[in-house]
Order: sequence, then structure tokens, then C-alpha cells
Amino acid sequence: MKLNYRYTIAYAVISFCVLLIGFAIVYAALSRSVTQATIGKLKHLNEVVAAQLRSGRNYSQHPARAHVLVRRAAPTDTARHAQLVQVRDEWDASLQSTVSVVRLTTYPVVRGQRFWITSKAVVVEPSDVYLTGLMLVFAWTFVFLLALVVILSEVISWRILKPFNAILRGIQRFQLGQPTTLELQPSRTAEFNVLSDFLVTMTTRAQSDYQGLKEFSENASHELQTPIASIKAKIELLMDSELSEKQLLMLTAMHDELERLTKINQSLTLLAKLENFESQPATLTDMSDLVQATEAAFADLAEMKGLRTTLQLVPEVRVPLDVALAQLLLNNLFSNAIRHNVPGGEIHALLSPTEFTLRNTGHAPSVPVGELFGRFKKGNAALDSIGIGLAIVKRIGELYGHQVDYSYAEGWHTIRVVFAAPAV
Repeated sequence: MKLNYRYTIAYAVISFCVLLIGFAIVYAALSRSVTQATIGKLKHLNEVVAAQLRSGRNYSQHPARAHVLVRRAAPTDTARHAQLVQVRDEWDASLQSTVSVVRLTTYPVVRGQRFWITSKAVVVEPSDVYLTGLMLVFAWTFVFLLALVVILSEVISWRILKPFNAILRGIQRFQLGQPTTLELQPSRTAEFNVLSDFLVTMTTRAQSDYQGLKEFSENASHELQTPIASIKAKIELLMDSELSEKQLLMLTAMHDELERLTKINQSLTLLAKLENFESQPATLTDMSDLVQATEAAFADLAEMKGLRTTLQLVPEVRVPLDVALAQLLLNNLFSNAIRHNVPGGEIHALLSPTEFTLRNTGHAPSVPVGELFGRFKKGNAALDSIGIGLAIVKRIGELYGHQVDYSYAEGWHTIRVVFAAPAV
């Protein structure tokens, strides 16, 4: 979810809560105002009745007395309060319903005589008349405010986050192998400038480390090949000379160790290059032809071990993967399938538009299957494998988003390469 959308949702939730609280406050205030207004009118009515009593005339039939009860207080009665207000629900026979009634009692003294004047009025509750209107006002206000928040958040976020989006685009275009450093435009926002300075510093350091590692890998590979080749040549010359059996066995062992050292050097150099390889948008490689060609290349080696290979290939399966890396991946998989097989075993290769599966018979691995993708992890310590092939396979898969899985069950090793969907 984009950052401005998260802000929009947060503002919408806050606006809803504020409006809801405001609605409750307005409703409570309106209810109180209606009651207070009614009490004020009843107080005025009581004052009018008290004035009528002071005039000495008979106003008992006056319309103002319709909802007013007047009675003389006993000489011993005293007013405990300036006025008494009662609000309660009562049955109204004329309306045939229960209504809220407000009663106000005052205690005026007229010509030395205290009177109790009690007036009453029916209060129209806001829940009866105003609640629907308040809800509609609340709903329309929220809709308007939400639309305003969405529009303003888009405009303001685009304006404020413009430098941040420029930083993201710069990072997306950045590549370790490029000769120029990351260039970011300054912003009027201090935090964005701090972020830009940090990214420029870190990318520059990363470029320097990348170049150093690249040069080290290339130099190490080149410099080690020369002395290894020289030592191998001298050992081979010594092996051709007259030697005792013990010396010949020692030289043979040294020659084999040098061969192993050469493979380790080449594999580590290759893996280092893959670790720092920046995958470009790959063309679609025809895996159907490539699998068939790889199987043919390893056919002699499989035949020497008495292995039977079965291919089930869907034609024209195109996968987003560099051709050279695809060939390297298949070479490692077929090589492992032959090396870790048993004499007279089987190899099954299945290719579909979604995955490539290679199954081979063999002994159970001596280490947990989850560790076999690590460097120098071998399923069978007795074999001459250096244990780095699956690490190369997994790294190639990661470069292009392909998922590589390994499992062993009932005498069968299974490697699955689930292809990532081609970029549209």
C-alpha cells in the first residue's frame, strides 16, 4: 500500500472518530438546550401567574392557567428551594402515548401569603424529531470530508513526497556496476536531505566494495590458475619419469588434490561473480531445447555408469533466464544427478511451462536436505564433489525469481525449479 493511501486511511478514521464524538456532543447539548428552554418558558409562565395573583383579580379562567396548578401554602410551609424542577416520563391521555413532562414549581409570596405555583409542559425529545436529521447531517458531512481528505491527500502527498519519490526512482535506477555515483536532488525537507546524503554515502561505499570484490575475484582466479597449472605440469613431468610405486602414488594423490583445488577455485570465483551479478531484464530462453541438448551432452557419462535417462519435455517452454546461466544451472543439475546416482539407476527430467523437475535414484543424503544449498555441503562425503553446485543453482534461481526446492523420498532425489512469471 502506498504511503499517501495510508495517510488517507488514517485521516479518514480520525475524521470519522471526531465527527462521531461531535455528533454525541451536539445531541447531548441539543437535548439539554430543549429542556432548559422549556424550563425558561415555564419560569416566565409562573411569573405571569404570580403577577395575576398580585393584581387581586380573578384569572382562574385565563388561558395561562390551563397547565398551571396554584395552591396556598400552609403557614408552617417554607420554601426549601428557589424553584423545583422535575423531568419524567408520563402517560398523556390526549396524545395516547408516553411523553417527557417538565414540571416547574416556584414559591412566590403574594400579600404576605406564600403560594406554590406548579406549571408543566411536554418536551419534544431530539430523538423523536432531530435524530434522523442529525444522522443525515453527520453522514453527508463525513462523505464530504472524506472526499476532501482523499483529494487533498493526493495533491498534498504528491507535492510533499515528490522528493521522496525522486529518491526511490534514483535508487531503482542505481546499479553497483555503473561508473557514476547516485545523484539525488536536494529538497526543502530536512529529513529527505538527510536520507539523500545517507544513500549517496552508502551507495558510494557499496560501489567501492563491489569494485574491490570484483577485482579480487578476477585477480585471485587469474593469479591462482598460473601456479596451479605450473605445479600440475611439473607433477605430470615427474610422473613420466622413473619413480618408485610409492612416489608415483604420492604424485598421483598430489595431482588429484590440485585438480580439486582447481575446481574449488573456479567454483568459488563463479559463485562470487554470481553473488554480485546484477540481473538485467532477461530474454526468454527456450528451456525445451536447452534441456534436451544438456541431456545429450551428459549421455556418455550417464551411459558409463549404466544410468537410464527419461525425458518428458513440453515443447517451446520459454523462461526469463540468461542463456549462459540457464546452461550453467542445467549442467550442475545433470552433473549432480549422475554423480549422486547408483550404478544402473535412473534419471527423470520433466519440463512444463511452470517448472523443471529432475529426479534421480540414489542413496539418502547424510546431512539434512535444507543444508545442501549451502557452500561445501555434500549429501555423500564419500564422493569427490566439492559441494557447491546446488549453491550455484540456488543463486541463479534467486537472480531471476525462480524458486529452487530439493527433497528426498523413497530412494529418489528431486530438484524442482519453479519458474517465475515473465515480466509484462
